[in-house]
Amino acid sequence: MNSFYEFILEDLDLRNKIILDAAVGAGESTYFWAKRIDEQGGTSKIISVDNYLPKSCREEIKKRLGKYSKYVELKEGDIFDLSFLESESIDIINCNDTIVFLNSKPLKLLFAFNEFARVLKPDGHLIITSESPVDSNKTETEGQWRRWNFAKAIYNLKEKTWATEPEPEEVKFALKLLGMKVYEEKTFPEHKMSHYQDSISEWKEIMEKDIKGLPWDDSFKKSLEKQVRKIYKKIKKDGYLICPPLWVIKCRKGS
Repeated sequence: MNSFYEFILEDLDLRNKIILDAAVGAGESTYFWAKRIDEQGGTSKIISVDNYLPKSCREEIKKRLGKYSKYVELKEGDIFDLSFLESESIDIINCNDTIVFLNSKPLKLLFAFNEFARVLKPDGHLIITSESPVDSNKTETEGQWRRWNFAKAIYNLKEKTWATEPEPEEVKFALKLLGMKVYEEKTFPEHKMSHYQDSISEWKEIMEKDIKGLPWDDSFKKSLEKQVRKIYKKIKKDGYLICPPLWVIKCRKGS
């Protein structure tokens, strides 16, 4: 287990607990939580919620989890509406790389946090992880910055919102409003991701598809496609992508 997940899980008692995974995504963090449950006797359960869990996604997540999938219930649902969970029924909430997709609409972020506070037991843990914005002023991060912000621009042209990286201080302020008490936090520095080929190829494919669907004239779309190729070549030449800084905030619900 890498140092990031070691910090997230250290000192947590995962025996006889109900854990909410909000949201499961590809199940990367879920794997480490389920593995730790197994190491501590296998007496806990994870409810992994996501608003998009077709059969193909479920199969991929179960494949990633392997033998630890027996501890995980995959449930399609909206983290803004956890009405399927009773108040004060959850011991721990794992919110891994989720709020980046909520931060562009701050009241939505507060709405999700409010649901977390409702379902958590008194003194229950909420552990949030997220990315910080990529530094636009560093040569090493230029490729990732261009890739990330170009994707955001395309989504704006589609009249959709992709993501906005939250700052820890903003998140802590929102948590304080809801009576959540931060007890530990840590930031992990950016690092180079050498196995980037699949990520950048997928990004190029998605961008080209999205550009083709824009209701704009062909000359404009061709100029956007040209920028996609330039960014792609830039990253290929660099030979890496940058994983931005990751931060972790651990808090507890007031008794």
